[in-house]
Formats: sequence, C-alpha cells, structure tokens
Amino acid sequence: MSKLVQEDSSILKSGKIISDYVFKSDFYEIKNWAFDFGIDKNKTKGNNDCFCVVFIRNGNFSFDLRKETFAMHTGHVLIEKPDYEYLLRPATGQCSILNFTTESYHQLIDDLNLKHAFFFGNPNILSLILKASPEMEYLHYQILKNTSSGKLIMDNIIIELLKLVVNSITTPAINDEINFSSKKFHLSTIEKAKDYMNENFDSDISLFEISSYACVSPFHFSRIFKTFTSYSPHQYLQNIRIKHGEMLLKNSSASITEVSIQAGFASVEYFATAFRQKYHVSPTGFRKRYRA
Repeated sequence: MSKLVQEDSSILKSGKIISDYVFKSDFYEIKNWAFDFGIDKNKTKGNNDCFCVVFIRNGNFSFDLRKETFAMHTGHVLIEKPDYEYLLRPATGQCSILNFTTESYHQLIDDLNLKHAFFFGNPNILSLILKASPEMEYLHYQILKNTSSGKLIMDNIIIELLKLVVNSITTPAINDEINFSSKKFHLSTIEKAKDYMNENFDSDISLFEISSYACVSPFHFSRIFKTFTSYSPHQYLQNIRIKHGEMLLKNSSASITEVSIQAGFASVEYFATAFRQKYHVSPTGFRKRYRA
C-alpha cells in the first residue's frame, strides 16, 4: 500500500492552509482544505503526488500548470493525476480533497480499462476541471455527512462517486454488467466475500478488507458484487446486521443499545433508523409486539 499524499511543506509552513482529515480508509483519504491567500501578491508553489478528486465548496481560485491557468469555483470538480507541480494564485476558499493511493489508482486504470481512454491515457493532460452534476454534488454532500457512519458506507459512496467522475470523462460510459461467460470465474470471489461479511458483520469492516479477502481490487469487487447479489456490498451487510438485531430483539434480554453494538451498528440511533426503515416499527416497538 503506497503512502498517501502529503501537502507541499512550503504551503503548510505559510500557515494559510488549514488542512484536516475528514476520513481515512485503506485506499483513500478525505481532507478538508481551507486556504487564505487572498492578500498575497505572489503565487504559492504546490506539489501533487497522487491521483485525487477535488470538490470546490466555496471561494474562487485558480492555479497555473505549465502554460495554462485553471479557474475554479463552487460547482467545479478538479481531477488530478499524480506527480506534478503547480502554482496556486492568491485566493481564499475551501474544498474537499479525495486522495487515492498509488496502488488504487493503478487498479482503477486496469480494472476499468482506462489505459487508452481520454485523460487517463494521455500523458500530456495532467488535470481536468469538470462541472459537477447534481448526482456528484449529492454524493459529495453524503461524504461530508456520513464520516462517522462506518467504513463500508463511506467506501460505497466513494466508489459510486468515482464511477460518476470516470463516466463523465470516458466514452463510452463504463458498463457494470458482467457477461455470462465471465460470471463463472467470479463465483468464488462472491462466495468468499459473503463468508467474510457473515463472519465479521459486527466489526467496522471496509470494502478494502472484503475485497482483499476475496483476492480482487475494491473497484472490481464493487462492480461484480451487485451483479450477482442484486445488492451493493453496503446493502448486503446492512441487511445482515438488521437481521441479527431482529434475532437479538426476539431472543435476548439485551438492551437496544447492546443489540445495536452486537449487530455492528455505529450508534443506537443509526440502528433504530435502519430498523424502522426495514420493518416500519422501532426496535422497542418490535420487541413489545413480538413478546405481546
């Protein structure tokens, strides 16, 4: 696993960037980057050493790359390849940065066959600015909202967002369907993944952990799992957890809080919400109704 990106030291030493981790997973990290170069007269040098996706949240800023100037504001998504330097012009703003490990970037290229695709296959294009679609904006909002909801939930959102980003700059769009002749080669992958989730549902397991156990990359695994099961990995795990919670409510005297913990939920509130959505009754109401 490669080392995740570190910001250029000259920028951090300036004290004009507030950078903090929002979430850190096995193959990516999410950072909040607030910066204030508004009163500076000089450009500030920066270095990008990993593949990243940047959502502009507020402000209006620009950077110079080679002989081009890129201007960005809210509604823009910046896609950046690894290993290049840039000059950030005076500006004030805030953005969300999704940094991916070198290994995961190469897996993305291989699994989605992007070696000859526009942007990914062109060494002369180092960065690209997209207009965020409503779906991208929604997933970005969900990323900021779900930082404490568990690894697999966040991993699922990240994969969905990456899919939208790649589809927006790739023609034709990525097809998630697996042809019939290939399916038989993925059966053992799905079987291993199911075993892992059923054995570890009470832990905060990640997409990377499941896919590693099944001996495939997270990107490949997220594509094939739903084809076989009709559920995303998160949906599948969620249903296992809810069912376990239901069995505990029926057959144990554990408190609702204890049930939520044993079922693998991050909080009793999250368990109660998920349970009510599935059974249309609260855990407490379900227990009373069952034992009446």
